[in-house]
Amino acid sequence: MNILLLAEVSASVVLGGAERVLREQALGLRKHGHDVIIVARAPASDPRRQVAVSDLVERRYTVSRRSEPAFVLSSLVRSVKAFDEARALISPDAVIIHQSLAGFGTILRRRAQARQWIYMCLSLAHEEYLSRIPPATRPLDSLRRTLNATARRWIERIVMNRCARVLVLSQFMWQRVLAVHRIPENKLRMVTGAADPDRFRPPEDPVAIREQLKLPLHRVLLFTVRNLVPRMGLENLLHAIATLGEEGRDLLLVIGGEGPLRPALEQLIRDLGLTDRARLVGFVAEDALSSYYQAADLVLMPTHQLEGFGLVTVEALACGTPVLGTPVGAIPEVLARVDPGLLADGTDSTALAVAIRRILRRFCDQPGEQERLSMKGRALVEQDYTWDRHSEQLQRVLHEVRPAPAAR
Repeated sequence: MNILLLAEVSASVVLGGAERVLREQALGLRKHGHDVIIVARAPASDPRRQVAVSDLVERRYTVSRRSEPAFVLSSLVRSVKAFDEARALISPDAVIIHQSLAGFGTILRRRAQARQWIYMCLSLAHEEYLSRIPPATRPLDSLRRTLNATARRWIERIVMNRCARVLVLSQFMWQRVLAVHRIPENKLRMVTGAADPDRFRPPEDPVAIREQLKLPLHRVLLFTVRNLVPRMGLENLLHAIATLGEEGRDLLLVIGGEGPLRPALEQLIRDLGLTDRARLVGFVAEDALSSYYQAADLVLMPTHQLEGFGLVTVEALACGTPVLGTPVGAIPEVLARVDPGLLADGTDSTALAVAIRRILRRFCDQPGEQERLSMKGRALVEQDYTWDRHSEQLQRVLHEVRPAPAAR
């Protein structure tokens, strides 16, 4: 089949989960013998019109960033133009839309140009927007925020209703799509989130990895990698480390990632007196990510809200590192299958502190328990959360929607 993937993120550089899913999905489809082209919005830092993603082509369109209306209008117009240019190279049998704005103009104006349309819902567009834009204090700004969220919800619903199938990564997102957009449930299909067990695997020499990353050898290392935005619960996590007091004197919390909260988190670390117990290491490049997982004694998912799947969870488990998370979104779907004790009772700092204390004491009091959780987490990923399995699930969806050959 000829397949186009439409996205607002680029698969050429993996900055987060959205880019990872786009890239792995495209490469998986190519592996199954499909002809694939990615059409994506160009990142502000890299306006090139075309880049290579392994042996695939990513064609790009630029947008105006002068204002919100200019951004939306240019996205609609230029995404359609980029679709037309890609369609000159292959006539698509199926189009998979990864973010609603990337496919909105195209599915409205070029719907007849592809046999089937599919929507990949990683998170609900308006909820993601609201989680990134804090509530405004001025009435005009508050109105603008509400209108933007409403528009995103409206656009996503239109796109979903025009697609033959809507794909989700978790049962949590399955229920959110039904609750918010009320599409027929028979249109929904599950294609689970995943990790690459060859890239993310247990370390041969953890000591050497810590030395390479310049991390202390004789401290308990806690690691999390997140976009530094409010919904990730990082402020609560820092307060939890402070709550541990002397009991946490041997801990070192390493936080990877970039985002608008970085200055506030740096100040909070100073205010809480955690400069020797918490470290912000900035953006963690794709090639270094597995090393941080491997170096850690425990990976943390302190999410406060909206975790559509959480690729970090399965990537860390694939590296043989236990993960402790909050009972938010899809996190319990994975961690409860390893051990219910890996879930905190809530998202606040007290619940996080209690959970961290409990799991670390368990590691100390029960010899072999950390290794048992390590092996169980790795086995679960190999069984249910690989990109090969994701590709097979996607293959079944494509065969479902593929039109039957015309009778002779």
